[in-house]
Amino acid sequence: MSLLIKPVSGNCNMRCRYCFYTDVSEMREVKSYGMMSLHTLETIVSKALAEVTEYCAFGFQGGEPTLAGLDFYRILMELEKKYNVNKVKTSHSIQTNGLLIDDEWAAFLADNHFLTGLSIDAGKQVHDGLRLDTQGKGTHTRCIHTARALRKYRAEFNILSVVTKQLALHPDQAYRFYKQNGFRYIQFIPCLDGFDQPSGSNPYSLPPELYGKFLCRVFDLWYQNFIEGDYCSIRAFDNYIHILAGYPPENCAMGGVCQPYPLIEADGSVYPCDFYAVDEYYLGSVHTQSFGDLLTGTEAIRFIQPSRQLHSSCTACRHHTICRGGCRRDREPAVGGQMGLNRFCEAYLTFFDHAIDRMREISYRMFPR
Repeated sequence: MSLLIKPVSGNCNMRCRYCFYTDVSEMREVKSYGMMSLHTLETIVSKALAEVTEYCAFGFQGGEPTLAGLDFYRILMELEKKYNVNKVKTSHSIQTNGLLIDDEWAAFLADNHFLTGLSIDAGKQVHDGLRLDTQGKGTHTRCIHTARALRKYRAEFNILSVVTKQLALHPDQAYRFYKQNGFRYIQFIPCLDGFDQPSGSNPYSLPPELYGKFLCRVFDLWYQNFIEGDYCSIRAFDNYIHILAGYPPENCAMGGVCQPYPLIEADGSVYPCDFYAVDEYYLGSVHTQSFGDLLTGTEAIRFIQPSRQLHSSCTACRHHTICRGGCRRDREPAVGGQMGLNRFCEAYLTFFDHAIDRMREISYRMFPR
């Protein structure tokens, strides 16, 4: 079981212009659930570790999850020791903007084997234009200092970049930034417009044609490094190569059908996904229900069902077996229970036509049949 926990709800010490969770939380009757109590944290840990028999992943997001304070996570580790009655394997991750990470934080994350996702939108100009602190100041320099602190203590971390129009216009500069800074694990997330906003309506909105060109150019740079023996991990490319080898993707957006990935808000409310943490998709509460009931109940099934209904263009597509329609959030809005065509369909068609033969080649090299 994998849990995604928001210990401070959507509260944050930054004001990113494209923040999707601000949009999500504003659609709820209760915008913020404040700070998670230790009672709720204990309930999550005790119930999860009582129900799983092999593996449990604890992931933390926000808002900004470091606002919960380092002692919150120290208590988490003690609770896991107390309640791990089945002696299951556990893992930990935290997605952070990095502003509060100092030496003490970095040492803790390293000592307790947290995988840290550090949000940096490539170079300074693009990043500082979109990722601002509460005073309206850019945060790029502070994020680079955080990366150095994590590296100093040998804390495992990767870089998460939101692909906006501004970033997608400069694939060469972005890729060069990652390489020059020694960042070997990169995740790209295409920028989301708000639930009720027409696609492409914001200054940072990502046009599908531009996204396709970005993916193609980054792949070319990545592939050249790969054949030279200078491999770095780009999550999307890694997943596609695994799919071509017959393995399931680890990224839920690439599976084709949604599975509830329990998002736990600060008050213990559970939703099927952080893209859908709105009242309409409320599954229940950790305080009153088991995870088994939450993830197999009527509301969870209702959430999954629309993602099974692929657009007619998808079933006839030459790249269906690797694309699988993409993330449900990119296929909104649903009409009559039928999901639409992925808003980045054009981008993915362009990319797969451009790269699939080389990805297949890499797949055979990495996973000989």
